[in-house]
Amino acid sequence: MKNTTILLLAFGGADSIEAIPTFLKNVMSGRAPSPGMIKTVKERYCKIGGKSPITEITRLQAQALQKKLKKKSEAPLNVQIGMRHWHPFIKETLSEILDTGCKKIIAICMTPQRSNYSANGYKKDVSDGLEGLKEKPNLRFVHEWHMNHLFHEAVTERITEAMIPFKENGQKTAVIFSAHSLPLKVINNNDPYVNQINETIKGILSVTGELDWKLGYQSKGLAPGEWLEPTVDSIIESLPREGYKNVLIVPVVFVSDHVETLYDIDIVYRCQAESLGLNFQRTKSLNDSSKFIEALSEIVMQVIRH
Repeated sequence: MKNTTILLLAFGGADSIEAIPTFLKNVMSGRAPSPGMIKTVKERYCKIGGKSPITEITRLQAQALQKKLKKKSEAPLNVQIGMRHWHPFIKETLSEILDTGCKKIIAICMTPQRSNYSANGYKKDVSDGLEGLKEKPNLRFVHEWHMNHLFHEAVTERITEAMIPFKENGQKTAVIFSAHSLPLKVINNNDPYVNQINETIKGILSVTGELDWKLGYQSKGLAPGEWLEPTVDSIIESLPREGYKNVLIVPVVFVSDHVETLYDIDIVYRCQAESLGLNFQRTKSLNDSSKFIEALSEIVMQVIRH
């Protein structure tokens, strides 16, 4: 019996074209998506292979993390995954965990930086999954881990690799750190999201050394009103006028490949950059890279020891 379970929490993604309408309805809190929205999302999924790989990648991360923790922890630790908007849903996974007699759960949101907007949703889903239990397990929530030094080193590895062709051509390079945009109405004065993104970048730069960088926001949703700016595409548009020949996009809030990296960056932004005569690169997602798994294991062990 494994009395402590690490629960990796991620957004989730449709695992087939046919699942997209139901997935979108889940994302929209039960509201039916319009036919136009379904068509648009289906077209994007078709261009990235017909499904989102986020669940498979999160499962690989969990398997690698469990192996790593086996070497570090005297007590056996079980690592599971739960998705907010698709199978395996957080509630489904919690039910399986509790059936094992688990006494302690360490939940980690697989987004390094925290916005109250998203973090509260994950917290509610976990709380709902534990509702009604007479004896609830001890729950520890890791909302943020944006300043973990091994996470910064994992991103730096990807930057160093992606910069190789640019160093060879010797031309002026812009590094765009990209983050998921959010509506301004949900980013109030108490929300740490933007500050934590900037702190993450500062931490990465302490490892990489100086870079010619900019911060941009991507993947704006359909909700009306103002969103975080500047957008990544507006930054790309300005680069040729500023003398840049190379552009490297570094997603700093995404740790797994999904539609926002595989379509928004690899297809839309690449096409835009190349149409402007720019050489384009994106850092590979961290996925289950050994340095990133080491970072996650360090985060878990810190919680266990305190």
